[in-house]
Amino acid sequence: MNSEPSAAGPGRHDDLQEAIASMRRQLVRLTVVVSLMTLALFVTVAAVFGNLVNYFNSEVMMRGGATAGAAVAGFLFGWFARRKV
Repeated sequence: MNSEPSAAGPGRHDDLQEAIASMRRQLVRLTVVVSLMTLALFVTVAAVFGNLVNYFNSEVMMRGGATAGAAVAGFLFGWFARRKV
């Protein structure tokens, strides 16, 4: 039925390993980009929230700054503590 020779061989294994490594690099890039977008979102929300509510109470600005600082610190700690593969 299937008279074609099999493509299995040492070259096929190397191609598969290269494809897996490429997918892993792309996944790491995607993770970094999503993390940076999340960090930017947290900082933006903290800044806008602080500016909008600053008219009513100055303590809220401190809370917004603390939120932004916590977002930056959490991102940096997570970046350095990430799992190395």
